[in-house]
Amino acid sequence: MRKRGNGGRTVTTVLIADDYPFFRRGLRIFIEEQSDLMIVGEADGAADLPALCDRLRPDIILVAPSIGDADGVALIRALAERQPRAGIIAMLTADEEGILAACIESGAAGCIMKNADPPLILSAIRAVSAGEQWLQREMTAKLFDELRRARIAQRERAAAPLSDRETEILKLLAEGFRNAQIAERLFISERTVKVHVANIFGKLGLHDRVQATRHAIRSGLVRL
Repeated sequence: MRKRGNGGRTVTTVLIADDYPFFRRGLRIFIEEQSDLMIVGEADGAADLPALCDRLRPDIILVAPSIGDADGVALIRALAERQPRAGIIAMLTADEEGILAACIESGAAGCIMKNADPPLILSAIRAVSAGEQWLQREMTAKLFDELRRARIAQRERAAAPLSDRETEILKLLAEGFRNAQIAERLFISERTVKVHVANIFGKLGLHDRVQATRHAIRSGLVRL
C-alpha cells in the first residue's frame, strides 16, 4: 500500500522474503536509503508469508523462491492470487535459473539474480512498481533457451504416440479405475501398470489423473 512520505511524496512499500538474515539486512539498509522506497516487513519462511502480505499489503514483494523448503513456483502463484495488486519480484540463485519461465507464468512481474548489484535491484523495484515487467538482461538468453527446450520436449512428446496398451490403460484411468483394479482387469502386475502410467504421463506431459481424464475426454476415449 503506497504511503505518503515527508513532503507528501508517494513512497513504494516493499516486503523482503528470504531465509538468509544477512542478505535481508543488507537489502533493507540499501533500500531504506532511498527516499521513494520503504521496507514494511520481512519474512524468513514461506509458511507465514501469504498471511503477512495480506496484513501489510506491500506494493512490491521481493521473494526468493528458494526460501525454506517451499515450492518457490507454487509460492509465487499463491502470492499472485492473494495479492493481485502487488508486484512480485523473484530473486533467483544460479541453481534456480531453470524455473525462470515458471516464475513468470506463475505471476512474477520481475526476475533478478540474488547477487545482482544493488542499483539493479532498485531498477527492478521501481520498474515493477510503475506497472512494468522487468527481467535482468543476463536472464533473457536463459529464458529463451528454457522456452526453446520446453517446445522441443513438447514436440517430442507429441511425436511419441501411445501404444495400444497405454491407450487402454489411459481409458481405464479416465473411467476411475485404480492401479490395482487395472492390473486385475488386464491380467498384469500392479508394478507394470505403474510403469505404463508413468510412460503415459511422460509422453503426454501430464501430471495427475485429473489431467489424464481431461485428455481422454478431449481425445474421445471416454464420453461423459
